[in-house]
Amino acid sequence: MAKTAASKTYDVGIIGAGIAGCSTAYYLARQGVRVAVFDRGPVAGEQSSRAWGFIRKQGRHPAEIPLAAEASVLWDEITDEFGFESTQRVKAGILMPAETPEDEEVVETSYRDAQTHRLTSEILHAKALKEKLPELAGSWRCALFTRDDGHGDPKLSTHTLARAAKAAGAEFFNDEAVIDFTRTNGRVTGVRTLWNTYQCAKIVVASGIGSKRLLAKLSYNLPVQNIRSSVGLTTATTPFTQIAMWAPTTAYRPRPDGSFIIGNGYRNAGTDYDLTLQAFTNLRYFLPALKQNKGLLRIGFGRDTIRSLTDLLPGKGKHSPLSEPATNIARVKQNLAEFRVLFPHISDLTLADSWAGRIDTTPDLIPIIDRLHGYDNVYALCGFSGHGFALGPVVGRQMSKWIVDGAPSLDLSKFKSSRFTDGDYEIIKAA
Repeated sequence: MAKTAASKTYDVGIIGAGIAGCSTAYYLARQGVRVAVFDRGPVAGEQSSRAWGFIRKQGRHPAEIPLAAEASVLWDEITDEFGFESTQRVKAGILMPAETPEDEEVVETSYRDAQTHRLTSEILHAKALKEKLPELAGSWRCALFTRDDGHGDPKLSTHTLARAAKAAGAEFFNDEAVIDFTRTNGRVTGVRTLWNTYQCAKIVVASGIGSKRLLAKLSYNLPVQNIRSSVGLTTATTPFTQIAMWAPTTAYRPRPDGSFIIGNGYRNAGTDYDLTLQAFTNLRYFLPALKQNKGLLRIGFGRDTIRSLTDLLPGKGKHSPLSEPATNIARVKQNLAEFRVLFPHISDLTLADSWAGRIDTTPDLIPIIDRLHGYDNVYALCGFSGHGFALGPVVGRQMSKWIVDGAPSLDLSKFKSSRFTDGDYEIIKAA
């Protein structure tokens, strides 16, 4: 059934109702900007409801650390304003333990980056680590610990920001896919959805894995590829820690009810890379990253392979929400087994649920936060490479400053979209 026509005009149209889009809408609407948010599905319907939930500064690419530091402050403000249950924000620290000399080198590199940016990170040696988390089994050389890092609930947090944006005046158009941009004399003037056309003076593309397709409408070749990561949820036990951990062979986030979100370790990431037609675009930028992170990706064919082929067919189906990504249940079970090794006193925990999430990834594994060259009123927020949940509030705030004040307050030059064609980027190990 066709929806009724709309004739409203907006200052800013945001494509994507995930954590980045909702944060941008929130900070803009608070300043009286007329904002419209469009999404082909519900709020947090795809990537932003699948994240681990880490809110961290440690272990990041150095370019992201200033963003992560400000994001931590904003997470405090949001949680203080709307209450603990709005975000389930916990600042109990994150541990990154090292078991081998190679692990220790990874930890020490992250520690040096933390020192450069004056974070609260510290190296815990074996005795101090045991005192910090007595239940942790195993023989550990050391661990990186940042006491004011922590975690939150991605789905709750994104919905909180969406509600706050609406309360401030933003309008949301869910289940209404943007399929193109409107133009006048070559200038982008708005968006066209499956149902209507909306005039927007400025546009923010924050649609995650959908950003590449949308910006192709402007003949813009976005260097982003999609990968898939699988996550498990355990049954609950008596809570014994609020500290989250990224270990060599598994990762976890404790939840208030005593259950745990389980993910991949930093040594054997176990992420799936489904080959699609789009995978071969910009391949030259991704080959160095694939070589550097060899063994961390499982390359194959999946549901997204089929979707990339059916999208070539005419019809509206290509603009509908994506099907549920396939869970790599073998990887989830392996991560759970490794988790049980860490905490043998709760080795009877089982899987209560599992799921997968798609991740929009750039060649250097840091996001694109930029105003697009040739389009002075179109901005891109994408390519967060699996660690964008924590950055959501800060990229939203910086985008609002850019749009309202004319410039962001933080240096975003490392996140410019032209860095790949300019050769101004660095390939690092996945984090």
